[in-house]
Amino acid sequence: MQEMKISPELLHLIKAALHIELDPPFAVYKRPVHWNKLLKLANWHQIRPLLFDYIQNDHFEDIPPKHLQLLHEYSIGQAVTNMAFLGVSLNLYKQLIEKRVSAFLMKGALWAWMLYDKPETREFGDIDFFIDKSHIRQSLKILSDNGFEPDHYRSYLLSKISVASQYLNTDYQLPLSPINENILQSLEIQWNCSYPRYCYDFSWNEIAGEMTEFKISGSSVKIPKIENQLLMMIIHHGGVEQWDKLKYMADFVRLLRLYADKLDWQYIVETAQKKGFKHLLLESLNAVSIISGENYFNYLNLKTSFLPSGSFIQDVITHWENERPVIKTKSWRILLYNLKYRDNWKIRFSIIAAHVSYISNWQLIRHKFIWYRKNRF
Repeated sequence: MQEMKISPELLHLIKAALHIELDPPFAVYKRPVHWNKLLKLANWHQIRPLLFDYIQNDHFEDIPPKHLQLLHEYSIGQAVTNMAFLGVSLNLYKQLIEKRVSAFLMKGALWAWMLYDKPETREFGDIDFFIDKSHIRQSLKILSDNGFEPDHYRSYLLSKISVASQYLNTDYQLPLSPINENILQSLEIQWNCSYPRYCYDFSWNEIAGEMTEFKISGSSVKIPKIENQLLMMIIHHGGVEQWDKLKYMADFVRLLRLYADKLDWQYIVETAQKKGFKHLLLESLNAVSIISGENYFNYLNLKTSFLPSGSFIQDVITHWENERPVIKTKSWRILLYNLKYRDNWKIRFSIIAAHVSYISNWQLIRHKFIWYRKNRF
């Protein structure tokens, strides 16, 4: 692997996000820290509270007061937001469960309290619930009663009976927005781990077959077992988001530190292999090993040696350093990534076939075209 060189800004952000003392094994450009770039990158990586916490632990004595003040103010705001979102999350979760909707809290709103010593340092901007697909309609009624509804485009698709089923079968999430003014600007429900055409399919029973109880701020919620939390993280942070932000790696490293010695690694590896993303799991663990120096391969008992791809970690570091252009849809980017890093040609052909099959949902595509034609201005 070619030696990688990183900026002093990224060096400090890696140490802040992953809470490590030793420098990662990369050459660093010998120059002073550019403070504007540091804050800009921290914003991109969504780790400003973690950076502020890092600075509070006797780092960066020479940081300009205005930059420190910006980080301080944002961190306070994030702490208040996280607590407010927690209250909304628990209230909605309670209503869903009381109405016998099969659901669990997921991603940011859960991982902040599950993985971080200081939940206020984990940035997240919305609340996510995983819902049994057969309970989507019921969940939408409950969430609507609480002031959250799909946008006009998705409401239109869901209003057509034949199209609604195709939408649910070809998509995996539904964003909801507040009808009136609300501290929470975005809420999402999800019924699969990713788009079905990327072949990560997990049924409700596979994800939630074994639930465990977790306490958040004195309230009990039921969540999937930690092994499934890790698999969902690999799919979302790796397979979809491609580890593009330090926030994602910060989640992953913390989960491993807390639970690695308690996990059923045989189940994790076998499930990832069954779903065709064992290679992505191994590449992700190797990235953790390189960046943090923490080796989790000892838990895996692999029967064959694993040869990591140099491009995997190279691409991760490149995106951490240079950000990624914001694009309207990431479908093509996600497709190419999965064709590159999934296990074998069998799963890759399945992904290609699933994309071709998507076109057969002609009623859904027709109604999407109708809506966009009428609402293009």
